Amino acid sequence: MDLHQLQAFDHIVFHSSFSKAARKLGISQPTISFRIRALEQEVGGALFLRRGSRLYLTELGQSFLPYAQTALRAMTTGVDVTRRTLQGERGQLRIATLPSLATDFFATTLARFHHHYPNIDVAIHTGHTREIIEMLIEHYVHLGFVVGPLRHPEIAPLLHLKEPLMMVTHPQHPLAQSEHITLSDVVSQSHPFFLIDWSMEVKQWQSHLLASSPSSMIEVPPQTAYDVIIRGRGVALLTQAMVNQDVKTGRLVELSLQERPHLQRESLLMHRRADSSQPTAVDKWLCLFREEARHYCFAEPGDSLLT
Repeated sequence: MDLHQLQAFDHIVFHSSFSKAARKLGISQPTISFRIRALEQEVGGALFLRRGSRLYLTELGQSFLPYAQTALRAMTTGVDVTRRTLQGERGQLRIATLPSLATDFFATTLARFHHHYPNIDVAIHTGHTREIIEMLIEHYVHLGFVVGPLRHPEIAPLLHLKEPLMMVTHPQHPLAQSEHITLSDVVSQSHPFFLIDWSMEVKQWQSHLLASSPSSMIEVPPQTAYDVIIRGRGVALLTQAMVNQDVKTGRLVELSLQERPHLQRESLLMHRRADSSQPTAVDKWLCLFREEARHYCFAEPGDSLLT
């Protein structure tokens, strides 16, 4: 039993005629008759009955018809899905990411991707770095988004992103009223300064900064620091992607410190080294992700990963 036989059967039922069905299919009447005889041998009996000039389905034909039509629809759908998958209109996209990286331009990319490719199934999983590596190695996800640096024999970076960090506070905060701010001012007047684990380098700098503070440290996730600051309390280093719009509109203020080093969060979009090529859906997402990342990230000379 093959697709041509089922198509012949379905067309004959629809047109109530072997000859009309043959013309619609672009084949000869002997060919369509041969296909039906072969199909009847498969199902074990006659599918059609003639009474004068009229053509009727036998009881066997009536029983077989809904299954034949279901098989044809499934085959047609399968061919269409396969074609659209090759064109990037269908398929699957599975990404694992640290929770702290699943916001900002990552979320914007996801929104744009769904708008352009609404028929592609997307799954975003969150976890710790070790869990993300395991998901990559086990082929559970196509891509993993982690904080760098990271080296592993089985996975490699596709993109190396470097996001500037901005020291921000609420416009009504006392530090926002002064034009000349020193690190000692930040230590003594932040109330509080939120310590965020952006990277080992940033965490060490923050810990060193607060070492002389009489207040206890408050270590929080980035979103918690943002939510408290936007309500009028505290100072924190947050990524440009996270606060850029708020600084532009005046909801937050960037504090300018001459002695503050240039700090950044490094993140890596990883894939399996063994994957020489990615599914079309993954390539489509990567293209949009690069576009969004360019607004907030930069690459050092020699880093060609944002191109």
